[in-house]
Amino acid sequence: MSTRPALGLVVVVERAGASWLEAEVTGYDGFDVLLTVCDEESVDPATMPDAEVPIDATMVWTTERGLFRAPVTASPDGDRWRVAVHTQAARTQRREYVRLPMGTPMTLSHDAGTIRGTLIDLSEAALRARLLRRHLPLLTPGDTVRAAFTLHHTGFMLRGTVLREQGNGEPDSVDLVLMLDIPPRTANDIRRNVVFEQVERQRVRDASRRDLS
Repeated sequence: MSTRPALGLVVVVERAGASWLEAEVTGYDGFDVLLTVCDEESVDPATMPDAEVPIDATMVWTTERGLFRAPVTASPDGDRWRVAVHTQAARTQRREYVRLPMGTPMTLSHDAGTIRGTLIDLSEAALRARLLRRHLPLLTPGDTVRAAFTLHHTGFMLRGTVLREQGNGEPDSVDLVLMLDIPPRTANDIRRNVVFEQVERQRVRDASRRDLS
């Protein structure tokens, strides 16, 4: 089980249920993790009033083993943030690759043209697209396609291979499972944006609950 993120990994630190820091792991000091801010909207440690620290928060990161969350305390340390991890991180998704439910628009390009569908879920290894049966191209397992979609304001164009079709209980549509061919750098970008997407969706859910109460 992972207890802290690896060097070079980009993590999100949540405060009060919302994204507060986007930062890269740039060092360790004992069990503490040292973070360097890599997003203009994140809080610069040099500007943090002493009266407001240390800050209770949650650090979120992904690896090929899943999505991890750990309660932490954050304090400025020069031009970096020092994050003390209090307990072992909890893995909230236990598959080999994190698979995020999406439900967002996408396009699928193949030799016969381009069609629109819905990205149902996504991991670093595969995706599942929902297509209307009347738009379903004549694809067979092994065919190559390109899938385009946006994840947390970032556009992706991924090459994939058709694995199979599968029913979804809806008479007018069918799901298409694609195995993805993702370069390591793109896989890191996906992991990073999966975290941001999770944090943003949780913020929206929390806001909806507050509006109903």
